[in-house]
Amino acid sequence: MDRAAGKTVVGRLAAAAVLCALLGGAAALAQVAPYTGVTLDPQVQARLGVRSAVLERERRSAQVDAFAKVLDPGPLAQLETDLEGAQASAAASAAEARRARALNAAGGTVAGKDAEAAEAQARNDAAKVELLRQRIGLEWGPGLQRLSDARRRALVGALSNGQAALVHVDSPNNAGQAQARTVDIDVADVSVRGEVLGAARAAEPRLQSSGLIAVARGKSAILLSVGLIQSAHINTPASAPGVVIPRSAVIRFNGSDWAYVRHGPQGFERRRLDSATPAESGFFVTRGFAPGDEVVVQGAAELFGAEQNLGARPR
Repeated sequence: MDRAAGKTVVGRLAAAAVLCALLGGAAALAQVAPYTGVTLDPQVQARLGVRSAVLERERRSAQVDAFAKVLDPGPLAQLETDLEGAQASAAASAAEARRARALNAAGGTVAGKDAEAAEAQARNDAAKVELLRQRIGLEWGPGLQRLSDARRRALVGALSNGQAALVHVDSPNNAGQAQARTVDIDVADVSVRGEVLGAARAAEPRLQSSGLIAVARGKSAILLSVGLIQSAHINTPASAPGVVIPRSAVIRFNGSDWAYVRHGPQGFERRRLDSATPAESGFFVTRGFAPGDEVVVQGAAELFGAEQNLGARPR
């Protein structure tokens, strides 16, 4: 949660505490159910603006937890520049060799040794191009090496203007890497999708991971600064059932994310979001919440303030 949102929540909690006092304290407000949260009269819920919504079942790719390190694209950009220069030189020397051969064959002014020298220069320039192409694979992996010249140049351009970022993704013992096509990288309160280009060439010895090279694109890619290490999730071909907890339902407490589930007209249970994956509309979870659960999507902060004011025991 960012600083502005934190100030908003604090203000709302303060307002909830004042409302509790105006309503006559704990006796008038509610009775605390041990270890299950808090109960509130419907009239008090209305004053706090508490509203709930029923969770629906969703299926998403099963994920393997991983880490993503943002790579410095500078060496790749330099390699791309060197390759383009070598290609230009190779094209020029190849054309020169063709002219020299033609003039020599026609009995022109080019001697045989000069034609041979031009051909040798053309072969040498072509070898430099091939070496630079091999270096792309050796240093950045076969995925980048397989890209066409046009796609690779476009990628370097996107990296330079902040529309893309290259990341090295690792998981313990290469879990989930074999058939990975995409990864989700956690950045602040959002998740950035990354396309897996292929295997990496530099291993992560601490995790015993050979790693993947992925490119993240979109407006959030600018947040992936070089050297940044973020939690990530490798999407696997298998799928897992779960639900999405809306962002408006989530509160932050004791270093964890929580949401309230309604039980009947007056009861509310605060549950922790375990292994939540950021999604566009909220947080995808596969356990702790189920389809059909009625989650508080408005007034969660005020409800938390009431619970704390009543001295409810944390779960």
